[in-house]
Amino acid sequence: MNDAIPTKAPVMAGWLTLGGAWLLFMIPFPGLGMLGWAVNLAAFILSIIVISKGETAHGIGQLVCSLVVSPIVYFLGLLLFVGVLGTLEQY
Repeated sequence: MNDAIPTKAPVMAGWLTLGGAWLLFMIPFPGLGMLGWAVNLAAFILSIIVISKGETAHGIGQLVCSLVVSPIVYFLGLLLFVGVLGTLEQY
């Protein structure tokens, strides 16, 4: 007689934290990249939770994005920051 309510995996939360991390990576302001890495760590942990809750495809997608796509977005943000600094030097 134990009717357990199945819990849903936090798939949306994982994608939202990845998006937040990528947004922080792309804002050309010093220090926001470090905050982005903290949010990316949270997304990594959420992806492991999603995998353990049974949503393997979403969890592996989030895990790959956290480990592979996030550094690429971070370096694009660095290039954007250097570009902004270059345009500021011209004035």
